[in-house]
Amino acid sequence: MLLIPLIAQAQRHPSYYQSAKGANGYNLKTALFRIISEHEARSYKQLWQDFKKTDVRPDGKIWDIYSNATNYTPGGSAQGANYKKEGDSYNREHSFPKSWFDDGHPMYTDLFHLYPSDGYVNNRRSNYPFGETNGETYTSKNGYSKLGSCTTPGYNGTVFEPNDELKGDLARTYFYMATAYEDKIASWHSPMLAGNKYPAYAKWAIDMLLHWAQEDPVSEKEIARNEAVYQIQRNRNPFIDYPGLEQYIWGSMTSTPFDPENYGTVTPQPTEVAAPVFSTPSGTVTAGTKVTISCATAGATIHYTINQGQEQTKAAPVEYTVNETTHISAYARLGEKQSQTVTAQYTVQSTTPEISQTSDLYVMLTDESKLRAGMPVLILCNEKKVAMAEQGNNIRNYVNVEPSTEGSLTTKVNGQGLPYAFVLGGTTDAWTLTDPVAKVFVSLNKSENKIHTSATADTPNAQWTITLTTDGIATIENKAIGERFIQYNPSSPRFACYKGSQSEVSLYGQPTATDIQQIEQQQQGVVTVYDLAGRFVCHTTTLKQALQQLPQGLYVINGKKVWVR
Repeated sequence: MLLIPLIAQAQRHPSYYQSAKGANGYNLKTALFRIISEHEARSYKQLWQDFKKTDVRPDGKIWDIYSNATNYTPGGSAQGANYKKEGDSYNREHSFPKSWFDDGHPMYTDLFHLYPSDGYVNNRRSNYPFGETNGETYTSKNGYSKLGSCTTPGYNGTVFEPNDELKGDLARTYFYMATAYEDKIASWHSPMLAGNKYPAYAKWAIDMLLHWAQEDPVSEKEIARNEAVYQIQRNRNPFIDYPGLEQYIWGSMTSTPFDPENYGTVTPQPTEVAAPVFSTPSGTVTAGTKVTISCATAGATIHYTINQGQEQTKAAPVEYTVNETTHISAYARLGEKQSQTVTAQYTVQSTTPEISQTSDLYVMLTDESKLRAGMPVLILCNEKKVAMAEQGNNIRNYVNVEPSTEGSLTTKVNGQGLPYAFVLGGTTDAWTLTDPVAKVFVSLNKSENKIHTSATADTPNAQWTITLTTDGIATIENKAIGERFIQYNPSSPRFACYKGSQSEVSLYGQPTATDIQQIEQQQQGVVTVYDLAGRFVCHTTTLKQALQQLPQGLYVINGKKVWVR
């Protein structure tokens, strides 16, 4: 294992940790618990004075854990004051929310997880777990802290993301809490917790905290704060004194005995190798599209196959040019560790013209084999004669339409007061629906009676399974949130995702030139033509002859619906 000099030279206290020498993994955590669990508990009121010793910046202002837009004077009028916005006041933040341990003591006043924080931002954090997010719900000034749906693999609830420069500080805080309160943590409750003494945290949380600790190493600020808290509480945070110590308990060095006298900063191998990421999500692309396969794990190699061919290996990133229908399967490897395998499917946009690209005709789809990437489709509720239109407030609006009893509809699309023709993308069992006007994907982000949009289609939230019955009923189910289907709600007119309790929908698509070609290839004798009402129109000897003599309209030719221009 590579040992490198400390970036920030923590003041080691080998005699303090001597009783933990030789321990590793869970036993090391227990040995450290016996050392650090006893401390001089503070009163809640005393914390205001303690912050003057632990959390004051070089310019004399309060060091705010969640905001970089504040300049609070320690003990000034903003201390514990009311707030309406960021910058009004600061308070005492339990970075490990007190509700998780039911306001119990001595955790309630343990300085190792209590930090001064802007009151408003702290209130927005609430008791949500830490995680990584795009911040769609809330972002503090300068984008310093964020609140929103979790993007960290393994959890999809709401999370609060601190700034990158403090993620390591807070990860080491959480390692301390799991160690100092080993005898209590199994009864605490949070999405981050596992409900046991060890590992104490859920796997997704451990992976994230280890990553945060590695990316944001121990700083001089942390070292100084550790010493200041020690002078007050008479206990220490071993994960600050020994940077990388978390790897001996939860990471890649759980079999390595801890030696407080001979210890170097660890450059750990990652606990897992990140799965490859495709720069372009699966779907329909133009010929010549360049797809980059990258990996977030430094030094990893990409192992991949094209159309189930021979496996190739290259250092990340890998670039591939798509000129035909292409299936890519890839995984990443670093040393003996291998990521999960991911796949991408690309369909090159067809150059075969539609029967009429300006055609206003759509016909009801009854055969899943007819679904194809690039197809414009309407979503109708035939029963109520309405079609899905533009995005509203977490729902899709509707417009009235007049489909024929034979299952066709002639209409303009994609305008005000008109149906939207959503562009089908992706592949079987993972279809996407693109809003052609807003240039976004139809998605469902939570299990509720709503429908959302997404800028990308690389998550199951923006992917759908589609099944069709012979009578034209379409079941459009979200991939991420099962048993949620696109349906029409006639009592509160709108399209959204429901658990099968509303009116069913149908898909209408435009017939293509390939439909005619298939009929022509199959026809070896007489061509029989009917109108949609089932009335006989004519016999001809070839399909070409029928198309030349028939007026414009929709016909049934040898059992298939065909639009004649």
